[in-house]
Amino acid sequence: MNVLFVDDHVACADICADIAEGMGHRTCVAYDGASALRRCSEEFFDLVLLDITLPDADGRDVCCELRGRERAQKARIIALTGHSDLKGSASMSDFDECIVKPITMQALQDLLLAQTSPV
Repeated sequence: MNVLFVDDHVACADICADIAEGMGHRTCVAYDGASALRRCSEEFFDLVLLDITLPDADGRDVCCELRGRERAQKARIIALTGHSDLKGSASMSDFDECIVKPITMQALQDLLLAQTSPV
C-alpha cells in the first residue's frame, strides 16, 4: 500500500512513516498542505493520514482539494487531530475517518492492517 503521512511535526510524520515501512508499505511524508497537494499531484496514494492543523493550511481544506483531484479520488483520507471535539463534526465530513492524536504505535499498526485486509 502507498501511504502519505502529512504532519507539521516532523518527528511524528517520520516515525509513522518508519513504522509503515517496517510493515512493508511504501511511504512518503509531507510537512505542510502545499507539499501534500504537490505529492498527490505526482503520484497515487491508497491512504493519506492528514493532520488538521498545518502551518500553511487547514487540513480540512487540503482534504477537500484532494477529493477533487483525479489522482486522490480513490484514496482513503484519515484525519489526525489533537482536537477531540472535531471527531464526528460536520466539518470533518470529507474524511473517511478521524483519529484523535496522539496515536500509539499499536493503533497505527492496527489502522494500517485494517486498510490492507480484504473486506
